Amino acid sequence: MIIFNFGIPNSGTDWSQAVFKKIWESQNHTFRVEEPACIEELNQIIGTMNVHERMILKFDLLTEEAIQAAQQGAVRPFYHYRDPRDVVSTSMQLHQTSFSDAVEATVSAYQEIHHALPLPGIMVIPYEHIATHSEALIFQMATQLGVLLKLDVVARIAEEVRELSAQPASSESDAPKVGQTVRIDQEHTADTSVVQPLQIGKWRDELSQSEQAMVNRFFKPLVTQFGYPE
Repeated sequence: MIIFNFGIPNSGTDWSQAVFKKIWESQNHTFRVEEPACIEELNQIIGTMNVHERMILKFDLLTEEAIQAAQQGAVRPFYHYRDPRDVVSTSMQLHQTSFSDAVEATVSAYQEIHHALPLPGIMVIPYEHIATHSEALIFQMATQLGVLLKLDVVARIAEEVRELSAQPASSESDAPKVGQTVRIDQEHTADTSVVQPLQIGKWRDELSQSEQAMVNRFFKPLVTQFGYPE
């Protein structure tokens, strides 16, 4: 089984990555984790993946190859999205991106959502539900993988991932490089992704008044479509 863990950048894929690992670890499964650093690497992984192995593939950009592969019965696609104004704010904070570049990247990312939603069996995960309904999401994510978790296991996974988001990031020397392959089994557990603290509406505090006015105006159709408060 292959997990496709993708969506709008900075919309919760790191959180889900930690959850997927813990779900399979709870079943004592051996699996691979792939986080490609570029589109070429993503397509290479997809082109050579073995659907009879377990793999978690985390990526941002949706390619034609990924769309075709996601329609295979052994692939479980999960798509994440978030208030585009928070995506802009987070991109500026985490990646030292300028306001205009963050807006442009967010617009580009949201253009892919119409290609993702029709994928067979896709589970769509709103970032806001990660922050407010994590245990219910974890249970549903597990059932998508054919795993029926006990409720106490769900609660434990939710708490462990919350603790991950409260920990300081690993030092550069200790952290795996982007695009590194990590094999996870009963002897080797690694939380390769930094799980950022969950914040909703951060754009109100971190963007200037002029930037707030611009993102409100620019993303009004998306804000209205997804029902975010203005």
